[in-house]
Amino acid sequence: MPRNIQNTTYISVALPLPVQRLFIYSIANAPSDNIVGRRILVPFGKRSLTGIIVAAGEEAESEFEVRKAIEILDDAPIFNQKLLEFTKWTADYYFASWGETLKAALPQGMTPRDVLRIKVMPVVTDEMIFEMAKKAPKRAAVLQELKKHTGDVTIGYLEKKIKNASIAEQIYTLERAKLILCERTIEGEARPKTRKAVAINEETLSTQEQFREALDILDKKAPKQALALSHIYLYHRRNHGEPIAIADIVQELKISEQAIVQLAAKGYLRISTREVIRSEVIGNSRLAERDESTLALSAEQEHAARKISESITSNKHKTFLLHGVTGSGKTLVYFHAIKQAMSVGKNTLLLLPEISLTPQLTDRFRAAFGDNIAVLHSRISAGERFDQWRQIAAGKIKIVIGARSAIFAPIERLGLIIVDEEHEPSYKQESPAPRYNARDCAIVRGGMESAVVVLGSATPSMESIYNASTGKYHLLKISSRADDAKMPEIRIINMQEERKRKFILKSFSQDLLDAIALRISKKEGVILFHNRRGFSSLLECDDCGAISKCTNCSVTLTYHKTARQLRCHYCGFARIAPNACEVCGGMTMREIGAGTQRIEEELAQLLEMRGLKAQIARLDADTTAKRGSHRAILHDFASGKTDILVGTQMVAKGLDFNRVTLVGVMNADLQLFMPDFRASERTFQLLTQVAGRAGRSGDYRGEVLIQTSHPDHQAILAAVSGRYDHFYGDELQLRKEAYYPPFTRFVTVEFSGSSEEKVHEQALKFAYYLPKNQSLLILGPTVPTIWRLRSQYRRFLIIKNIKHADPAGEQLRHALRSTYGNYQQNAAVSTVRVNIDIDSFGGL
Repeated sequence: MPRNIQNTTYISVALPLPVQRLFIYSIANAPSDNIVGRRILVPFGKRSLTGIIVAAGEEAESEFEVRKAIEILDDAPIFNQKLLEFTKWTADYYFASWGETLKAALPQGMTPRDVLRIKVMPVVTDEMIFEMAKKAPKRAAVLQELKKHTGDVTIGYLEKKIKNASIAEQIYTLERAKLILCERTIEGEARPKTRKAVAINEETLSTQEQFREALDILDKKAPKQALALSHIYLYHRRNHGEPIAIADIVQELKISEQAIVQLAAKGYLRISTREVIRSEVIGNSRLAERDESTLALSAEQEHAARKISESITSNKHKTFLLHGVTGSGKTLVYFHAIKQAMSVGKNTLLLLPEISLTPQLTDRFRAAFGDNIAVLHSRISAGERFDQWRQIAAGKIKIVIGARSAIFAPIERLGLIIVDEEHEPSYKQESPAPRYNARDCAIVRGGMESAVVVLGSATPSMESIYNASTGKYHLLKISSRADDAKMPEIRIINMQEERKRKFILKSFSQDLLDAIALRISKKEGVILFHNRRGFSSLLECDDCGAISKCTNCSVTLTYHKTARQLRCHYCGFARIAPNACEVCGGMTMREIGAGTQRIEEELAQLLEMRGLKAQIARLDADTTAKRGSHRAILHDFASGKTDILVGTQMVAKGLDFNRVTLVGVMNADLQLFMPDFRASERTFQLLTQVAGRAGRSGDYRGEVLIQTSHPDHQAILAAVSGRYDHFYGDELQLRKEAYYPPFTRFVTVEFSGSSEEKVHEQALKFAYYLPKNQSLLILGPTVPTIWRLRSQYRRFLIIKNIKHADPAGEQLRHALRSTYGNYQQNAAVSTVRVNIDIDSFGGL
């Protein structure tokens, strides 16, 4: 046991590695205040990693040599004690390491690492490399690659270029021979953005006479300097002496920065550096202007808001399920709950399932609460996310809005957590670890923070509605729409019958086309929902039936017509679509199935045949890849510049546009028969949610047309009737009989590797170590539908943990820990990866 020496502190560090342990380091002359919760750079093998200090003391026990840490990166803790406890719970429950979980909690740019950069020395010649290649070909290959670059390159780049897993020995030898120069730099750290600003020196303003005299002199000799000085003086008066950004002066007055520098040299001004908070530029594309928080509440909204507010005031944790039909004004209830939290000095976290909901909803919140809002999601830049995160940690933000990772935001005095559209599967992190469900984590964090949690949805998940029925959650219902709006009329179009009657044109029934044409003539908005992007599902040879498949995954390639590309939507592989069959040489390649791109093209052609012209826009992953494009598409649709919006599930939730009077579902059957026990639930939820985009104003009655070949399926009938209770009762009974959630915990253990035989073998070995008891049902190994993904073969073990036999899940956790330990010790191989997904959302 290492003993304490003077001025030495021993620290336990959680590193972002998939290992269930902490690492001990020492620090000489550590800061006297609390260092737990700060980032620290430490040596690990031949590299350096950023970890989090989770404990500190004067003594430490370690079976390994205790190395010295390199540097503490923060002046104060960035994780408080409650957030450390929450991340530790998340790691333990979802079978991840604490270090991986803490890394997931940090925004990009806050985990710097050291990078070895290499540069070839001038003495190295081509002749020298030629001679070296005879005796040491690997070293010669390194020098040959370095000679192609005038600057330095990373060791990772070199290994990739010369296709060698490790070139450390060659680098070491070449450096000793002074043929290369190696330098280690700390990279990947986001930093605050700064701008140069300027303010008037107090001496300049000692007397008005002296200031006017200075202006007169400058006006004669340097008129641009005089203009700048007077401009800065006026800003000084209006803003109580606050500095003004030099870039703003240069842009507004059309002068050079040199004029301001010269004023500073003469003693009139002082130049300083100011931190600038990076944020999304919205400009004139706001999607909401009205302050909705002042609107009157209906009786049901008033009841819900009052119950939530009472719990916030009592400062006790409680979970509410707010079940309101689409357009019922759940957001207005959120506004009142947030106002109550703010009135008692508490802050709010609002979680949204996807980026698609963020632009309009954040604009609605800004209209109600001003700019004291931070937005966290993957589409903002690393710098913006870094700034927002620091603003939150500093206590300058009252409301945090974000996607699932925002559950880890460092919010002090957290009093309210809202999970909007709580049923959405995108709250579940699939990869990498930790594979957490942000909705469930919100309830746990709410308990740790004594905060109120509100789960909102028009179509609650089976788990949440079951928890409400058993009293675990407090159920609040809103059964009617706000503003006297009526629920839309929903009609089923039986595509089998339409085909027999030959009433189908391309992907459209006659009824749907007629309805679209009517809305265009009335200048009303139309949303068409089709949950598949691209032009067609696949290209098939008319002669031999060959289909292009991904080289890395066991899936067909989707055809994207605009770029004339075949793309894999799983691994990103893409190639140019062939003109002829690559198997038989046939010249006719048929487009099978339809994606949003094809729907858009077909609709434009069909409307043109009717003499109608409409502006059609597409909202999917392809059209929103560019920064700001998502907001721009929605703004054009809201303003009426776009008549028809065709999209994937991005259009199925959260959008609130009064002008939408028609929603068309192109194919309700796409998800209905997926190999996933949630397929019916997901279909019902999607159809109900997208139908809810129609008729959200009392001025317009909405209509929804659903094209389906299975009009009698329970999920479709329930969506049409709007009877959630009918669907819930039937589905719950099926789940109970088949041992699926909410009656069990559903766990998948995934095995993946480049050898299919080895993957299957390792899955069998893992299954052998799983204990046999009454609380666990073990299925597999099974071959998933996508049995090869990103060049890796896959096998699944399914574990169903029966809740009534293991209420707290202790037997499950013990079984997984012991099995994983035995497997790692006795059977694991480096070529097969094992991922354990607790409360899995993945289908088979």
